[in-house]
Amino acid sequence: MWEVPMTDQDLLHRVVERLHEAALGDVDWTAPASIVNRVVRTSANNIAVGYGPSRAEMEFRFARSCFGSQRRRDVEERYLTHFVHVDEAIPRILRLPDGQLTPTGELYTEREKKTSPVYNGSRRIQNGLYVRLDGPDGSHIAWGIADSTAPGTGWSATQTEMIRYLVPHVRQYATVRGVLEDARALGSSLAGLLDNGRCGVIQLDRRARIVAASDRARELLKQRGGLSDRDGFLAASSPRDNDILQRLLAGALAPFGVPPEADSVAIRRPAARTRLVLHITPVTGRAWDVRAQRVAVLVLVVDPESRPRIDARLVASALDLTPAEGRLAAMVAAGRTVRDIAAATERTEGTVRWHLKRIFRKQGISRQADLVRRVLSLEVLPAIRRSPE
Repeated sequence: MWEVPMTDQDLLHRVVERLHEAALGDVDWTAPASIVNRVVRTSANNIAVGYGPSRAEMEFRFARSCFGSQRRRDVEERYLTHFVHVDEAIPRILRLPDGQLTPTGELYTEREKKTSPVYNGSRRIQNGLYVRLDGPDGSHIAWGIADSTAPGTGWSATQTEMIRYLVPHVRQYATVRGVLEDARALGSSLAGLLDNGRCGVIQLDRRARIVAASDRARELLKQRGGLSDRDGFLAASSPRDNDILQRLLAGALAPFGVPPEADSVAIRRPAARTRLVLHITPVTGRAWDVRAQRVAVLVLVVDPESRPRIDARLVASALDLTPAEGRLAAMVAAGRTVRDIAAATERTEGTVRWHLKRIFRKQGISRQADLVRRVLSLEVLPAIRRSPE
């Protein structure tokens, strides 16, 4: 164990538990972030999840700032509205190696430190730290920690060790939260998760026995295509994958006094080019309903080959777009990048962006994320039948 006072160790364990709860939507990011500020001894920290290979194409899916124990919505809005597209640090953050802790000062040149509105906009970030993490589906997770408030100058080895300890838990928080957002299940009740058709859900009790599973998860278990119900216990078909799975389940079901661990694993399956992705999350301190008392672990199962198809004709009809614009909007909502769309449609990236801007103008929106939400909301509508033209 790292050399920090026992009280700080306890607080770090509380951070991890709050991250598990925040990932499921039970509490806001502010709950773990405020404890981070206290135990790491910093005045603020922020997290952002975005997609895109460059600053110009970056779309932020999620951003939170916590100063002390308070979420600062004004800071989030001001940055995303006025500063994100001029922040010189973003291209350098995108190029950082996964998990590398980097001083904020190294993300700006000496000239930029004098002229940058972002760097000079808040003194508290100038000696802070940043870490970039690889997220799911090509996303980037950026976690920033403001200047140290501990006595002395700079960051102590103990402080940086605590931050490194929390890094994988922050990644898992952002990953699980994203999965549940995609499934529109963030903050859902126990029954609501089981009824969700966009993500496989398996619930385990304290002995790792399967308590319940959603229809999609049950179908995967029956197929025995990588996962199976082995006498009431969740198992992977591959012995190697099963060893990893059981180790991760044991970590999520840690004995009393040991903080439970959340993690993810990709499971091989016969006759399939893709793997099932399992996100394993402990259920700590959450009483969703009476049956939830039996649930100790949630296993979210993502099958890359069974994501809901988006009907481009429905999109075009509902949003009053041309057929070509409907196809483009559907591809964006399916997670395709501008580069992918350009290659698939044999157009230049500039042409794809031009068409996207036309769609934005028609819809009265300005961000790709708004278009994605609008398209995905159409899935609740019945399919539109058109007479032959």
